[in-house]
Amino acid sequence: MSWSIIRELKWTKDHDIKRIRHYLAETYTRQKIENIWKFAVSKREELQSKFDKEWLSSIPVSNDGWWDLTAEVVGRGRKFYETITVEKLIEMAKAMDYYENFEYSFHEVQADA
Repeated sequence: MSWSIIRELKWTKDHDIKRIRHYLAETYTRQKIENIWKFAVSKREELQSKFDKEWLSSIPVSNDGWWDLTAEVVGRGRKFYETITVEKLIEMAKAMDYYENFEYSFHEVQADA
């Protein structure tokens, strides 16, 4: 269910946090939004744990960039997330092929409870 909601958000369409916040507020309860946010954070943290050594040694991003990059992977959806590799993360980092920050889409969303 959570991956399907992430797909609904269409992050890669325009990386528009305000559009996504509006969609979330119009579509889901505050509790549901908090749950999907927690899911997204957990998936980002899993990526960070999985690739932490490679980040420190070969993925050229700062601490903030690492958060943005891994949140981007989550925002691109399940298939992208499940097939991400160190090589792809390096490529994305070098090309600056990521945006700040998918998780911001969930901040300050005012939905009916």
